[in-house]
Amino acid sequence: MNRVQRVVSAGVLALTLAAPVTAAHAVPGSRALQARADTLRAQVEDLRLQASIATEAYDTAVEETAQAVSEEVRARSVLDAATGTSSTATTEATRRVRSLYMSGPDLPTGLGVLATGDLGEVEDAASSARIAASVLRDDAAAVSQAASAQADARAAEVRLQQVRAGRSAAQAAAESAQEQVTAALAAQQRLLESADAAVAQAVAAEEEQARQAALAAAAQQAAATGVADAVATASSTAEAAIAAARTREGMSYVWGATGPTTFDCSGLTQWAYRQAGVSIPRTSRQQYAGLPGVPLDQLQPGDLVFYASGSSPSTIHHVALYLGEGKVLHAPHTGDVVREAGVAMPGLYGAVRPGAA
Repeated sequence: MNRVQRVVSAGVLALTLAAPVTAAHAVPGSRALQARADTLRAQVEDLRLQASIATEAYDTAVEETAQAVSEEVRARSVLDAATGTSSTATTEATRRVRSLYMSGPDLPTGLGVLATGDLGEVEDAASSARIAASVLRDDAAAVSQAASAQADARAAEVRLQQVRAGRSAAQAAAESAQEQVTAALAAQQRLLESADAAVAQAVAAEEEQARQAALAAAAQQAAATGVADAVATASSTAEAAIAAARTREGMSYVWGATGPTTFDCSGLTQWAYRQAGVSIPRTSRQQYAGLPGVPLDQLQPGDLVFYASGSSPSTIHHVALYLGEGKVLHAPHTGDVVREAGVAMPGLYGAVRPGAA
């Protein structure tokens, strides 16, 4: 096990050991309180996970809706252009056909001209025939152009309908995810309100003690093993992103928010890197999929660290900004603020490095 892994393991151990101790410390000697606090904390964490997963789905659906709206505008423009071209080409073809038809009786063609023996008329007839042939060729081209333009217009209309259907589906998904987030948060609120003050206080004490223990363990382990010296120096871009994120500490978590004063988890990481001049995707899953991966035992300050509820990238639901020495900065969940935590939170999944070649 390398040094960074030992820091991660130390953080996990601290998080595991801190929980059962702190509730008992809140009200010494109360095993019943301890059991009730443990049960409530597990229920709250489950609801937070549900809200986090639903928030990820909401952010994705909102992003897809925005992209679909932009695509719809482009598709509408293409359709308008194709319709205009089709109309112009059709009008031109009709005009040429009519012109040829109207001039037909006046063209001195046929055996009757040859029978006159008048070479002038024969020459005029030949010239008129060449003109007619030229008109016919141009007319055929105009008709072909009109048909092609009409086909383009029909294809553009089909594409527009597809884009509109995609937008409607994305909007429906966003609304559904919004309902799921709201339901999970409402259930959490009801759960906390139904708990007596002592149990709720014990849960809050547990969570804060666990967070502080994880941070302390990570820092102590980093100092003992020299991780701070071993970790490569962060790039100027990463340093700028970390500096920007630091200015947001203490600001509220709001699901679906992307700053500048409220954030959800991926909204914070996206905002921080935008201040550093780097554009990264909106959601945590998109960030994980779209940025260069890095092993967890090679973390550098500025890397993004992801958390999942399962073994697949499709279960990623949270992201944090790695600060070094086993610590991250993140926007945790509703009711909390942007703050530091130990990297070894439950569900640690993988990491990426924005700006890497």
